[in-house]
Formats: sequence, structure tokens, C-alpha cells
Amino acid sequence: MGEAKGLDELAERITGDISAPHHIANVLREAIYRGILGEGKPLHQAQLAARLGVSPIPLREALRLLETEDLVEFRGYRGAFVTELSLEEARELYEMVAALETNLMRIAFPGITRRTIEEAGQVLDRMETADDCIRWRDLNFLFHTLLYEPADRPLTLDMVARLRQKTDRTIRTHLDSMRKESERQHREILEAVAARDLEKSITALAYHLAYTSSDLQSWMRSEQAARKKT
Repeated sequence: MGEAKGLDELAERITGDISAPHHIANVLREAIYRGILGEGKPLHQAQLAARLGVSPIPLREALRLLETEDLVEFRGYRGAFVTELSLEEARELYEMVAALETNLMRIAFPGITRRTIEEAGQVLDRMETADDCIRWRDLNFLFHTLLYEPADRPLTLDMVARLRQKTDRTIRTHLDSMRKESERQHREILEAVAARDLEKSITALAYHLAYTSSDLQSWMRSEQAARKKT
């Protein structure tokens, strides 16, 4: 009942053309982020279609969209499943994110304006009072993106967004352990940018991403250990 109720609520809350594959994908993606559709769990397409009130064809197209994001995988005749993020994948994803984002910061830095800094600060204000993990995640992504947009590297920004989608699926589970420190680090990054100190900004950003990666890996190890005990 919990899964069904969760999907019902998401479908009602997320606006858009309910029959469009992209809209269905948005609902299912958030359901995965929120743990309503758990990692490794099968996605029974007939049941999902009935629950969401859509036909099987756009639902399957939506699942294919999520497959391109590595959130869903098809296992032959067994059908579709929610993918699981491994410890090794999490580490490698953050290595790529760190390399791309620090490079974006370096390129973007000369074009970051006072207005950009003010907007980023306002985003942090909203982040620090957000009471929903997905809302916090969206504001976190917006904060970083505001600082990188002056680089004018749309392909790199798109790649960063795709990589973050894969790691952000865990946000609901390890946000509590890293939120306070992460928010403090965001302020340090912004202060360095506002002071027009490029190297300090890069160092603060690299430390922040390394910290987030380490926290996620630590949480995943503890979860793996807990599962072995049961």
C-alpha cells in the first residue's frame, strides 16, 4: 500500500501531460529518488500503468528514458528493474564530477558577476530552510550551476547533470549525515568566489565534492555491513 499511495501522490503533485513519456519518467524518477521504488526491485509494467492511469506504450518509453540515466535496467524476459548503485560506481562518479566541476569553475570564474553571487546566496538561504530532501537536492544543483554557467560549456554542464542524477538517487538516505557540514562548505565556496580568490574557490569546491563523496561511500559501507548481519 505504501508504494501505491506514494505513486498516487507523486502523480497528482507533478504537473504535466500525464500520458507523455517524459512526464511519466519524471514521476518514476522521483519515486526512485524517494525510495518508493527501491533499488533492485522489479518494475511490473502492467501494475505501474494501471496505478498511474497510463497505457503500456508511453510507460515503456518512460522506462527506456530512465534506462539512459542508469536508473532502470531491462533484464530480458524478466522485465525492468530499478538499478543499484555500487560503492565503486559512486566513487568513480564523484571523481568525474569533481574533475568536471573544478574545471568549469576555473573557466567560469572571470564571468561570475556580483549578481550571480547574490543569486547564489539567495539559493543557499532557501536550501538551508528546505524541509524536503528532493527540494534540497534541486537547490543544491541550482547553486552549483549558477557558478558554472558563465563558462558557457553546455555540453559539460549537461554531462555534470547526468552524473549528478546517478549519485543524487541516494540523497534521501545520507542527507542527514552530511547536510550541516555541506551547507557550511557551500558558504565557504561562495565567500571565496565573492572575494575573487580563484584558487581558494577551486580548493573549497574540490574539498566539498571530496567530502560529499566520502560521506556517501561511508554510508554505503555501513548499509552493506548492516545487510550482511541480517
